[in-house]
Amino acid sequence: IFALSFLRFVLRSYAWMTLTAHAAPLAAAVAATISGDALGNVTPLGLAASEPAKAFYLRRYGNPADLLASLTAENFFYSVSVAIYIVIGGICMLEYFPVDASVRRAGIVATAAMMVVLGAAAWLAQRQPALVSGALARVPFARLRALVERVRVFEQRMYDAAGHRGSRLAVVAACELAFHVLSLLECWMTFWLLTGVTALLPALVLDAFGRVVNIVFKSLPFRVGVEESGTAVLAQAIGYARDGGFLLGLIRKARVIAWAAVGLVLWARNAGAATDARSSARSSTAS
Repeated sequence: IFALSFLRFVLRSYAWMTLTAHAAPLAAAVAATISGDALGNVTPLGLAASEPAKAFYLRRYGNPADLLASLTAENFFYSVSVAIYIVIGGICMLEYFPVDASVRRAGIVATAAMMVVLGAAAWLAQRQPALVSGALARVPFARLRALVERVRVFEQRMYDAAGHRGSRLAVVAACELAFHVLSLLECWMTFWLLTGVTALLPALVLDAFGRVVNIVFKSLPFRVGVEESGTAVLAQAIGYARDGGFLLGLIRKARVIAWAAVGLVLWARNAGAATDARSSARSSTAS
C-alpha cells in the first residue's frame, strides 16, 4: 500500500514538473508534494494550504509564483481525471449493483455533478477567462488595482502552462491515468486482503467514492470519521460486508496519516535548511 501510494506521489510530481519551466529534481518535487499534502490534511485550509506550500518548498529552483501556476495547471488536469473517474464509478454502481433508492439518488447526483465539472473544464480550456482578476477588477477599491494585475498575470501563467501541446500533455495525461490505475489497484488489493473479494467492480465503486469524500470534505482534517463510515455504508449497499468497508476506509486513513507524518518531517527539514542558508549568507556578508 505504501509503495503504491508513493508511486502516485511520483506521478503527480512528474506531471507538475512536465508543465513548469523551472523543473526541479524529481526527488525534490516528490518531497514538495508529500509535504504540501500533509499541510493540507492536518489543517482545515485544504488546497489553500497544500498547493502554495508545494510551490514554496521548491523556491530554491524557481519563482514560487511560476511553480504555483504550473501546479494549478496540473491540478486542472488532475481534477478532470478525477471527474471522469467518479463518472465511471457512478455509472458502474448504478448499472451493476442493485442499490436502494437513497444510494441510487446519491450516485446520480454525484455523477451528474461531475459531468457539470467536465463541462465547466471544457469551457475553461476553450475560453481561458480571467475569472478571478475580472471579479476583483469590479470591486471599487483603488488599492486592489495592483493585486488585480498580479492575479491577471498569474492566471495567464497558469493558462500558458496548461496550454502546452503534443508530448507534454500526453505525458501529463499518462501520469493522471496511471495515478488512478494505481489507486484502483491499491483499493482492490486492500479489499481483497480484508474480505477475500477478487472482483474489480466493487473496488472501483469504493475507490470512486473515496474521491467524492476527498472533494466534499477537503476542509475536514483527515476526513475524520467520514471515509470509514461512508465506505462501510456503501460496501453494505452494494452487497458486501459492512465491516470490510469500514476497515478499508480505516486502512486508507492510516496511510494518509502516515504520509502526513512523513510530510511534516520533510517540511521541517526544508524550513531548517532554508534558515541555515540565510544564516550562512548573512555571516558571509558580515565577513
